[in-house]
Amino acid sequence: MKEVFKKIEILVHHRDKSMIVNGLQDLGVVHLELNDDYRNEPIEALEAKKSLLKKASEILDKHEGVKNKPGEIRSANKPTIDEIASQILALNEQSEQDKQQLESLKKTKWKYELLGEFDEDKLYKIQQSGVRLAIYTSDRKQYSQYNFGNLVCEPISETKDKVYFAVLSSTESVELPFEAIQLPKKSLAEASAEENEIKDRQQHVSKTLDSYVPYLNKIADEIESLENQIKLQKADGSFLAYGDGAILYLSGWYPQTEKNKIEEFITHKNLAFKLSEPTVRDNVPVLLTNLKYPKLFESITGIFQLPSYYEMDLTPFIAVFYPILFAYCLGDAGYGLILLLASVIGWFTFLNQSKNMAVLGVILGSFTTLMGLVKSGSIFGMPIITEEPNAFFAYLSQFVLIPDDRGVVFNAFNVALMIGVVQILVGIIISIVNKIRYQSWLASFSQFGKLFIVVSLIWMFLADMQHVIALQPLGQLRVILLIMGVALVMFFHDLSVSITKRPFTGILPLFFIATGILGDVLSYVRLFALGVASSVLGLVVNQIGMQIMEGGWWHLILGILFLLIGHSLNLALATLGAFVHPLRLTFVEFYNNAQFEGGGRAYKPFKKSNVSS
Repeated sequence: MKEVFKKIEILVHHRDKSMIVNGLQDLGVVHLELNDDYRNEPIEALEAKKSLLKKASEILDKHEGVKNKPGEIRSANKPTIDEIASQILALNEQSEQDKQQLESLKKTKWKYELLGEFDEDKLYKIQQSGVRLAIYTSDRKQYSQYNFGNLVCEPISETKDKVYFAVLSSTESVELPFEAIQLPKKSLAEASAEENEIKDRQQHVSKTLDSYVPYLNKIADEIESLENQIKLQKADGSFLAYGDGAILYLSGWYPQTEKNKIEEFITHKNLAFKLSEPTVRDNVPVLLTNLKYPKLFESITGIFQLPSYYEMDLTPFIAVFYPILFAYCLGDAGYGLILLLASVIGWFTFLNQSKNMAVLGVILGSFTTLMGLVKSGSIFGMPIITEEPNAFFAYLSQFVLIPDDRGVVFNAFNVALMIGVVQILVGIIISIVNKIRYQSWLASFSQFGKLFIVVSLIWMFLADMQHVIALQPLGQLRVILLIMGVALVMFFHDLSVSITKRPFTGILPLFFIATGILGDVLSYVRLFALGVASSVLGLVVNQIGMQIMEGGWWHLILGILFLLIGHSLNLALATLGAFVHPLRLTFVEFYNNAQFEGGGRAYKPFKKSNVSS
């Protein structure tokens, strides 16, 4: 479901511009046609300040002290938000510099650990006497095979793969095919002292940042205030001038449910205005207004695109089909129960701030638990229908309505295809409704033709090839449907083409319908395949785990661990597949047959952001 929008156009005198903009922002229901590319010096300054505050906020968010949560500010001399942000950024810069210096000092200390501590005075005397000392590293093989000639070479230390050695030579430059190691410029004592000094400074910086954590809310409020000012500036720069610029024009959109507020605002401000219905050429914003259950699935709709204002919102249909597709893919009652319990626990803990996600998890978990019993009958990879079932499984076996048996018409494979056929037919019907509602009856004839073709082809397949007796009567009707469908597609697929040319240009659409329906239906085989894969993997985990348990009590522990880890991995893999593949079937097969255009832009009313202070 979508909200109905009306267009509002306002004419104002240039002296009243700021008053009207502030009034519209206080009203908070009009989606203004803002010029997002408009820039001026105040906007540049506001965005620069906002950027600095965001950086400061991110620094505090990542800082360990944030776990203390923003609390009461107890400072006697409270600095301004700008001063706080500057200090936070300066402290962060100091912290980054200290990290780099510590890395450098670690390398220095590593060299001393590797090469040993040496006396700089003695090294200086050696160099003054005309002897050059250099340190190199090499792999063992290259070092052992190299001929150093008259050079004095002495190994200093060795690791598993490397050899570190010193080479003495005359003052003349000597080139060796080894990696040179630069001697530390600082002594070990100096490096250790500087390291301790930096660590002390880091502790001070950390404590200082901790003291700024209570300002997080204040910084967030200031960011919101800046965003409100930026919106005002952009709205101010979005007016279009008429004539000499004394009269200005601004347009926007408002939900029909806010009509009373708009009329009251217009009357109070005594505006020159025009209210009108949107036209097909208008880029109208979109606001989804689904009921509680389908509203849970708006997050799935948003993964792809919002619908255009001139087409049906498919969220209610996703709310029907997606849980079925998900459950069919996951296909195990035990895994569904785990997902259900995890979602219930998440409601009170880790999903406490995302209640809708928890409810969605409960729905998907419930559907999967039910589907795991009805389809194939599987609980943690254990088949319910077995040759020697226990009493519990024997009781549950009566609920298995969709077995894997090929001899049954409604087996798991066939039902997956049936689900696909139903969803595709629903998609085609939706496209017909969209054409009638937003274009014309004539524009819908081509989609009626597609519906007739698909129904007749499926009917022929089941009646004449699969010999389904119940569908074999009225054989001429399915042929008539096919002929009618072909004719409608050929003559109404493109109304912009002259009717004499349409039969020739209609060959390609017919080809796409014939091949597309086959590919679309077969795509739903993935539902069956993923369900079988998760069940088989669960069964394999059970068999291996049981074999491990046969060796004694400690084998029992190992077997239980293997079962827990194996089923956890299988559940994670199966859940990922059950999430992704139904999305593909929805956004490709279903959306394509519903002729979903998308590209809708979200309704964003021009209003003040919430500021707590």
